[in-house]
Amino acid sequence: MLGVKAKLKPSVIKDSKPLSSQSNKEYKEASIGSTDPLIDFAIITAIDIELKAVCEAFQITAEHRVRKGSRVYWRNRMELQNSEFYEIVVAQSPDMANVDVALLASDTIHHWHPEAMLMVGIAAAASQEQTLGDIVVGNAIYYYERGKITPEGLKPEPYQYPVDQTLWSRIISLPEWNGIISVSRPDGMNSRPRIHPGVIASGEKVIADAAMRDDIAAAHRKIVAIEMEGYGVSKAAWQSFERVRHIVIRAICDFADSSKSSEWHSYAAAVAAGYTKHFLLDRPLELRNQSC
Repeated sequence: MLGVKAKLKPSVIKDSKPLSSQSNKEYKEASIGSTDPLIDFAIITAIDIELKAVCEAFQITAEHRVRKGSRVYWRNRMELQNSEFYEIVVAQSPDMANVDVALLASDTIHHWHPEAMLMVGIAAAASQEQTLGDIVVGNAIYYYERGKITPEGLKPEPYQYPVDQTLWSRIISLPEWNGIISVSRPDGMNSRPRIHPGVIASGEKVIADAAMRDDIAAAHRKIVAIEMEGYGVSKAAWQSFERVRHIVIRAICDFADSSKSSEWHSYAAAVAAGYTKHFLLDRPLELRNQSC
């Protein structure tokens, strides 16, 4: 087992300075007069079903593909009121887990200089308090994999990254979402997804064992979900020179136990994408581009 039942204080990265860095300001100033709009939000996905859900929610097609170096992105404009807009770029990692996603997030920052990054997709529930299709929004990402192997067993060394506090304050004050998406619930019910704010646990393994899930969740009383990419995005954002704002938005697709399957993947991915669009329609950040 993970050996994380002991009460541990994770290493926490503190938010010591504003995230609107001088580097991003200089980039914006250098771009004045350019016909290419600045990117407001970069959305990172890990698997194909998450990318498809985001593209459908934001009306993105194959025609919106853009190549930058070895990467392929999808870029489109999200129309707001009064002819205003957010410029959005979407990316999919070539593989799951934190290392691949951290590299993608770092390249996305380098290529596009976004104002903020959103990790959007599916996750496993940390307990029975969350139900299939529910939304989880992380105020921090708890990386549980680090530690030291000794003759006495594993000595955990968890790390925790907070998300951007401006984005966090905006998302927890959102008006109620109607939950309408194009994908039907697999159980045929009309239940509206509930919102669970809290800590998201991030690791490198697919968890399909209830005992292992409970060990992970026991390490931090506010863990609401378990996934494999949030730490990579958070680390890339925090270690970038530009200090890009970031937050993680997920929807529950299974309970990380022996019942784990892909039955709820499409619905959960669509919920996460739909809620992300609802979030951006509320204009959480100032626009970087003037309206046409």
